[in-house]
Amino acid sequence: MVLDNNLEKFYNYISSEKGYSQNTLMAYSNDLKLFADYLEKKNKFEWEKVTKKEITEYFKLLNTSLSQSSKKRKYASIKSFFLFLTKERYISEGIFEDMKSPKVSNPIPKPLSEKEINLIIDFKNKDKFYIRDSCIFMLMYASGLRVSEVIGIKIGEVDTENNSVKVTGKGNKQRILPIYNKANEKINEYIKKIRPYFSKSNSYSSLLFLNKNSKIITRQYVWRSLKIRGIEKGIVKNITPHMIRHSFATHLLHGGASIRHVQEFLGHSSIESTQIYTKIPNQKLIEDYNIAHPRGNK
Repeated sequence: MVLDNNLEKFYNYISSEKGYSQNTLMAYSNDLKLFADYLEKKNKFEWEKVTKKEITEYFKLLNTSLSQSSKKRKYASIKSFFLFLTKERYISEGIFEDMKSPKVSNPIPKPLSEKEINLIIDFKNKDKFYIRDSCIFMLMYASGLRVSEVIGIKIGEVDTENNSVKVTGKGNKQRILPIYNKANEKINEYIKKIRPYFSKSNSYSSLLFLNKNSKIITRQYVWRSLKIRGIEKGIVKNITPHMIRHSFATHLLHGGASIRHVQEFLGHSSIESTQIYTKIPNQKLIEDYNIAHPRGNK
């Protein structure tokens, strides 16, 4: 397509300079190709000739078929692309100056209870796969990690002497996170006694968590293993890896941690992303309320 030349330049830009993840690149690519197809059907073959009216009409068409979150992402894809075109002086007009992003209501995440977390992070089974998976779940809860972050950790990024781990998050941004003592001990034990069963390579750049014969662990595997663990432990919730991250944030805030610190731990670029956890009812506050209120226990 005629419009593809600038799209390729944009993909190279967000990949090499902005450091977007492969998943984000794929999403942006799909969004922009669909938009380019729409424009070509309208006989628009040059980006500088696209008008605000055509973009508005495109989003009106999407309103009938997409969720709010999907529309918001498509808006972000197209806006980022036009900002790139403006920055590189391929176009001169700021098309998105007065356009507003679709509003999305963020659902309140459902955390696991401390009891449920303890059931998931279990080391009673002696099977090496079971212990390795317990270490994965435990490290996710200890440091509030995304599943993509935990499977990407390298041995050299774990500092058991200082109870910390270096993590590469979204946009290739790195952060150093604490690990509580018990988790630190278990990870150290895993590296020395369990990991050699999965891989003989223990160089700085070797992945911390691997399958047999040094095969990479996928996000799908972690998802599936966590589901099985939840069923085995009799947890009726539909558990996902992200729920462990939600639980980490919720439990820290309920324990008295500041929202700014939790923002740093989670790697959120905006405080708004973290503030959703302040909307989750605090069971301790409810208990204190029932004790203190004259009619709380009636």
